[in-house]
Amino acid sequence: MADRDKKRISIDREKNEHSARLKRSLNKVKWSHALMQIFWTAGPVTSLGLIGGYYIGYGTMPSMQLLIYFVSFTVFSGLIGLIAKVVYDGTRGHLKDQSERDLLNVIDKLGDLILIARDKVVQGYEGEASRREAALQLLRRVDLTPYGVTIAFTDLTGDEEIGRVMGRIHAYRRIGLQTKVRELYNENRDQINDSVRRLGQHSPRAAKELKSWFTGNTTGRLKYGVPRERLFLQRISSAIENENPYVMTFRDVEEMMILAFELICGREIPTLTFSYPKRWKYASALDELQQKQSRYRVAQAKGGNRIRALSACLVESGLVNADELPEGLTMEELIRRVKGQMNRLAVRARKLAKDRSADPAERARVLTTLENCTELYRMAYDGYSESARRHKELKQASKRWEKVLNDANGSPGRLRVGSGKKGIRIKESVIALDDEAKLRVCRHLSWFFQKEDIKHYSHSLFSSFDNRGGMSARRLAIEIALALEPHTGLLKPEIQRNVNATKAVYLGGLSPDLSAIQKKELGEKMVKEVDNGLGIAAIRMTDTMVHQYGVELSEEAIDFLRTEYKAGRRSLERVINREKDELPRALNNKENPATLSEPASGWKKSLQELKKATSKN
Repeated sequence: MADRDKKRISIDREKNEHSARLKRSLNKVKWSHALMQIFWTAGPVTSLGLIGGYYIGYGTMPSMQLLIYFVSFTVFSGLIGLIAKVVYDGTRGHLKDQSERDLLNVIDKLGDLILIARDKVVQGYEGEASRREAALQLLRRVDLTPYGVTIAFTDLTGDEEIGRVMGRIHAYRRIGLQTKVRELYNENRDQINDSVRRLGQHSPRAAKELKSWFTGNTTGRLKYGVPRERLFLQRISSAIENENPYVMTFRDVEEMMILAFELICGREIPTLTFSYPKRWKYASALDELQQKQSRYRVAQAKGGNRIRALSACLVESGLVNADELPEGLTMEELIRRVKGQMNRLAVRARKLAKDRSADPAERARVLTTLENCTELYRMAYDGYSESARRHKELKQASKRWEKVLNDANGSPGRLRVGSGKKGIRIKESVIALDDEAKLRVCRHLSWFFQKEDIKHYSHSLFSSFDNRGGMSARRLAIEIALALEPHTGLLKPEIQRNVNATKAVYLGGLSPDLSAIQKKELGEKMVKEVDNGLGIAAIRMTDTMVHQYGVELSEEAIDFLRTEYKAGRRSLERVINREKDELPRALNNKENPATLSEPASGWKKSLQELKKATSKN
């Protein structure tokens, strides 16, 4: 009886929601203003316009019937338009409000999760290494006061004296007293250099940070962006391709979330790509191979990430023991065990449907779990079906690529940069999300947050992130890649190269205490400040051209890259003179990717029976 009452309340609430939505849309309309505008337009404006136009055109006044017709037409058109607007706002217009809520919701949760990921990075170290990593996080992420700099460098070096010196230097540098800075620099140069040498033995990154702050090459420039973790997108792609999320680190997860955060807040990442008007055979074959691999990775992510989400859903429901679905299983073994657990869950659901005295809470728990898991399995099946097709295409592209290499005896020849139709064409573009893409990405991530039960409260965010050795965090990184891929091509090598060549937005002001709107405003502000220079992108592009495509750069080409994109000559020369890399072979050697059978008909039948039994009770 109680369950029946709950159902009635649910239905009434749904009706009330429609009524409230219609009422809100009516309240949005300023009726007096709208009606006054309609009658003003229909009366004096239409009358004067008709009389003036008719007299100029025909040399006489219009008839009263014609005047009444035009006035009535204007009134009825205005009223119909007004009613249509109210109906639209009351039916479909709320979707726009929902999309805006999704956007704020995603920004809010990503902001909190970025902070949690930083904490997880520090947790991965022990003892002195943990203190150094925490200090590095402070120096790279926060606009510190002199006291904060003192604390950071004391922890970084283990020397309180150096911490005090660095704090004093920072304090004088902030207010422009360069004379005092130079005095402190000269007094403590030898001591700092000794510390840099000692620190370099344990942590080269920490040593570099100390030297940069001491010489003033870092302070005050955080707002222009912070360096990204090298090759983080490549590791995420590898994790997807090999169906092994442990390939990526928590720092990679953090970088992925920051990338999503900045793109949703309006970041436009400049890119440099190059093409060949005559479709050079070697380059064409390599491009095709990389394109097919990118598509295969997307399909793999759709399948593998959904299966791991299904496994987590079963364990988190409490219906399956964590030992039955442990971490570290191969995808083939995980699929086998998940299907077995789904079969057992379906049997359990069928028994509960037939047992009239069954606990309503138990029924609800099994019903929700079976419903969610069936949906996730269906999505995984679709992903693996596409993956099988993409794998066939990838194997064909691999064979063509191998043939090109064999025909050329492992050497593709040389292509010189020139002008006109025979030269390489460099294309400048941006990676960005338009308004529609932002809403689609946020809708996708909102769905994932709902499935993962990630709420606004910090304790639930931490419990979700800490769950099962951080697998949920890694799945989030893959899910972000899936959400962004259709709009950015994030899994393509040339896009990854360009993203890695830029700085990430500075989010030192990010705090769990900020509201969703404040986080959005912070992101939009820092997006405007970040450095979008193309110098590093030009160097990375040069590396790809020289070492992957066999391009020879003339002195004229080097001067062009220096002048146009501010690429450093020494960096360009190091790239060009470096020993040639071995030409890439087929990029995917996986002969038989994991496959998935169709969802068992018994699962759906058990779900329907349990739903029916629950509705009756």
